[in-house]
Amino acid sequence: MARTGFGILGCGTAAVPVCEAISQVPETAICCVYDVNPEMARDLGERCRVPTVPNLDALLNFSDVDAVYIAVPHHLLAPLALRVLETGKHALVEKPMALDVTQADALITLAQQKGLTLGVLYEMRFAPIYAQAREIAQAGALGKIFGVRVQTLINKPQSYWDVGYSGRSFNPWRRERDKAGGGVTLMNTSHLLDALWFVTGLEITRLSAEYGTLVSKVEVEDTLAATFRFDNDAIGNLFAGAHIAGASGDERIEIYGTGGTLRLPDPYSQKPMQAWLCEPYGEIPARVWHTLPQFTTNVFERAVQEFARAVQQARPAPINGMDARRVLQTVLTMYRAADEHRVIEIDTRK
Repeated sequence: MARTGFGILGCGTAAVPVCEAISQVPETAICCVYDVNPEMARDLGERCRVPTVPNLDALLNFSDVDAVYIAVPHHLLAPLALRVLETGKHALVEKPMALDVTQADALITLAQQKGLTLGVLYEMRFAPIYAQAREIAQAGALGKIFGVRVQTLINKPQSYWDVGYSGRSFNPWRRERDKAGGGVTLMNTSHLLDALWFVTGLEITRLSAEYGTLVSKVEVEDTLAATFRFDNDAIGNLFAGAHIAGASGDERIEIYGTGGTLRLPDPYSQKPMQAWLCEPYGEIPARVWHTLPQFTTNVFERAVQEFARAVQQARPAPINGMDARRVLQTVLTMYRAADEHRVIEIDTRK
């Protein structure tokens, strides 16, 4: 079996589970790692039993590197992904991929021109509950969807803004607006926005929002609320908070349709999905709350495997640049709507 060889660019917190996944998936292998912090590079290289390289050029020229996984602070993602694509390597980029739509468009265009696969790590889409929910929604079992609630309630320690969750290195980029691009909405809720589109296929066409830095002493938002109108005329709302006392596993989506309701929990919480349908669908009975059986999967392994298969079959990644662009444009429009105190029309399909 042919393997896709990965070079790892960035060896911080995000890279650890992804590298573990690359090492486990039969279609992939890690060739080498690089980080500007040599201690982190050495640590990850030893974990993965692969060599470290001294610079990006060495990584791009390393034998058997077909693709580069890029896990660096947000403001460096697009410039480094551009460099990787320019050298003819496929790119698997951490979200949000870019900090503005122009950067995202440049990456999408270059990948298309060079016939390269550009993937983005919105790995939560591979959680089984979202596949189940998508099947139910796409089959029409919910009827016409008319309402959506998205909720991101997290209780981050204040240290998160300087060292992340793992504390692998001190780097305060998360607290700086020009480097992070945004706070809890871009860093966390973006995963749910991608999952919502994956499940329903609905596009946001108009929105309003308010945000603030209400708990932390940082430049990015730690609290945001927004209201949406979708292309099928449905309405929805969102609340995101980075410092919600007592929060635990409280990232969720609820979908309301004329034929039923879905409650989608945080896929990392081990809580099951619940459905209430007007008519039976499959093994789901009608007019009672039904708890669907839980299935577990390693979402990072699925994301890496599907990206590698796209590379080997010369097709777009299942979660690609256009998906990242959609989420980025939505989040940036929320910020602009709040800054300008107005409702803004949006077309995420362009």
